[in-house]
Amino acid sequence: MSIKQTVLRVARMAGVFALMRTVTRKYPRILCYHGGNLGDERLYNPKLFCTPGQLRERLEWLRSKGFVPVTLDQVADGSAAKVRGIPVAVTLDDGWYSSWHDLLPLLADFGHKPALYLHTEAYEAGAPIVAVSLRYLLWKAGPKAVLVQGIDPALDGPCNLADAAERRRLCGAAEAWLARQPRAERAACLERLGSALGVPPAQLDLASRRFSYMSTDELRAAAAGGCSIELHGHVHEYVPGQDARNRSNIEQCREVIEAAGLPRPTHYCYPSGAFDAGAAAVMRAAGVVTATTCVPGLVKLRDREGLFFLPRFLDGGDVSMIEFEAEMSGVLQLLRTLTRRADLTAHALQPSPT
Repeated sequence: MSIKQTVLRVARMAGVFALMRTVTRKYPRILCYHGGNLGDERLYNPKLFCTPGQLRERLEWLRSKGFVPVTLDQVADGSAAKVRGIPVAVTLDDGWYSSWHDLLPLLADFGHKPALYLHTEAYEAGAPIVAVSLRYLLWKAGPKAVLVQGIDPALDGPCNLADAAERRRLCGAAEAWLARQPRAERAACLERLGSALGVPPAQLDLASRRFSYMSTDELRAAAAGGCSIELHGHVHEYVPGQDARNRSNIEQCREVIEAAGLPRPTHYCYPSGAFDAGAAAVMRAAGVVTATTCVPGLVKLRDREGLFFLPRFLDGGDVSMIEFEAEMSGVLQLLRTLTRRADLTAHALQPSPT
């Protein structure tokens, strides 16, 4: 147990967690998850893939402490702060099939109507996500020497996967090679590469769709069950300073979602958490109602522009239960505030160089 976790446990025993939940009870919380877990992918990337057991533990704790489900629409119109309990909204990034298989049924059981931010370019491709599948392959292969043969001149040859630089070189060359392949053939290409690295197709298990997104029918069924399908960009990017490009990316994402027969999306998530000072203007021009960041915290709206920079906590298997409780109770937000104030005070007390 880390020192941080020990301190948090002591604070919880002293009643600090309960006190902070009372003090901050009207401030909504927004939670973020990505995919579920259909194999051992949670061991490769615990932030990206969440087991149903972990999510159930979180949801049971939230219910037991008086948290109540709200939607992003309720956060936007202010009604979330008026519910009887502590408001919490849940979001799912990207559109993973495992979200449909593992997470959405569980969220529905606990009364949540989450927002699913769909990355539409990858959804339309209908193929395994190359970057994630490839890095899983390298992780699964393990730190060993391999000899790649018969794949591509840029890939063929010896490679020591225990060496970080060689792994990066192989990964970059493999991504470039896969990008040149027709989308319909990328799964087979990944299996070929996996076999060359000593990971047979059965272990990669692309047939389970654990590295793929939801289908149109699955998205429609999710929407019918109360999950809103929202904006994550057609291309998974937000480029600071490129207002026209970012707006076009959002609008193209919306077009794909509406073409699938889904309701018009109005909520956006910054891909990889990237945003800039001009983001609010971009959101207004694109008809976006809220935009979520990857910055943790409580939702404290001072003006309408704050809706375009909503804080959100990225939960995952790398987050201990005590840290989750501290974040959702508002304790970690208090600590961040106190730390910033201490830093500012220390800076102000420094003697002037003149």
